[in-house]
Amino acid sequence: SIGTTAVQLTATSTKIQRGVIIKADNNNSGVVYVGKNSSVTAGTADSTDGFPLYPGDSVKVDVGNLNLIWLIGSAAGQKIFYIAD
Repeated sequence: SIGTTAVQLTATSTKIQRGVIIKADNNNSGVVYVGKNSSVTAGTADSTDGFPLYPGDSVKVDVGNLNLIWLIGSAAGQKIFYIAD
């Protein structure tokens, strides 16, 4: 689950070719922010806030490795789903 401390999508180096689609669970009570490093914030500073995913939102991120994606929630217990290619 995603909480109020930034976490990697996966800590394991997982190379991908076409990016990843990340979807916020429809039942989330808060917002999940997607960023590029552990400095990502959740709606607290314009310069470091990640890309917001409200419940049910999704985004495609063109990245070569899943461990380059960081997530943080505006509240504890948020959930995401992802599929990578």
